[in-house]
Order: sequence, then structure tokens, then C-alpha cells
Amino acid sequence: MIVKPLLQRIIPALALLSLTACLSLIKDPDPITTYSLRHPFAPEQTAGQVGWALTVIRPNSSALLDSNRLAVRPQPNVLQVYKGANWSEAMPDMVQTHIVEAFENSGRIKTVSRQNSGVPADVALLIDIRRFESVYADGAKIPDAVISLHAKLLEYPSNRVIAVQNFSAQVPAASKEVPAVVQAIEQGLNQTTSEMVSWALANGHPKTKK
Repeated sequence: MIVKPLLQRIIPALALLSLTACLSLIKDPDPITTYSLRHPFAPEQTAGQVGWALTVIRPNSSALLDSNRLAVRPQPNVLQVYKGANWSEAMPDMVQTHIVEAFENSGRIKTVSRQNSGVPADVALLIDIRRFESVYADGAKIPDAVISLHAKLLEYPSNRVIAVQNFSAQVPAASKEVPAVVQAIEQGLNQTTSEMVSWALANGHPKTKK
């Protein structure tokens, strides 16, 4: 009676073979590269320090941009994300941090903080992120980084509007590869942030309470 011992050897072998086949079908996840943006250097001071405090509200954006994915527009009406590439945090949080640090680096404002930090403020900066993406022009093989921010300065905490301004930048990427696109986005954000800081410091204080 050798049938039973033979089956006892064959069945485990078949089970192991089946498990090996299943494991071979499980693919390793695609690698994800995480990108962060370098913050702008302190500009040369061309004016004195302002006598009011600022709070930067978390920027508003569309649902797709309110994530850590890098957006790309291959066609005018198509918005996608780059595969295997993430920002280090949700994009509006990253932009908020970038702007806060730009004000701090200016050395011209006594206090700048994030909303709900508990730090008293006289003026609030509200930003709508309208575009923050790489864009392929018709027929182009290399994209441009396109940044568009709509900013409001509000008397705080009454929220009375003090000033409104649009800021935008379009920077050609050196290539279509993601690191080159990130570098172009960084350059565009630094440009718009620098312009926004100068504008806010020039327009934030005239109508605030003394």
C-alpha cells in the first residue's frame, strides 16, 4: 500500500507550487519619489520693518490640487498627475509654508504665523491657488510650469478687504522629466511669492487699526 504515502508527498508539493505561482503574480509596487521645494533666500531689504502682524490662511485650491500629487496638463482640458511622484505634503500646506518662510526671510515684519496658531495678528492673507501644474502647449514636447495665485489682504479679525492682487508665473522646464518640472515649479513659486511679499508689505498696513 504505497498510494497513501505517495499522496502525502505529492499534495504538499502541489500546494507549494501553487503558492509560488501566486507570489510570482504579485508585482512590487512602483517606486515613489517625494519632492520638496527649496525656500527662497532672503531678499535685499529696500525698506524698513512694518509695524503690524500677519497671519497666512491655508490656501484654497481645487480638490485635485489639494493633495500631494504633481499635476500635469497634457492637453488644454485634461488634468492628470505624474506617476510615481509626490510632494512632501499636501500642496496647499506646502505653499503656505513657503509663503510664511518668505515673509520671515524678508526681515521686514515683526510677526508672521499660520491661521489658528494662537498668535495675534492685524492682517490676514487669503490665497486661492488657481493653477499649480506643468502644462504642455499645443504640439510642445517639453512643458512649462504654470503658477497662478489670487491673493487678498484682510483686516483681521473683521475680514474687511484691504487689497486684492493676482500673481502668476510661467517657467519653461529644462526637460519633460519630473525633476526638471519640479525645478521649474520651484522657480515659478519663488517668483510669485517674492512679488506677493513685496505687495503685501506695501499694502497691508495703511488701513489697519493703530
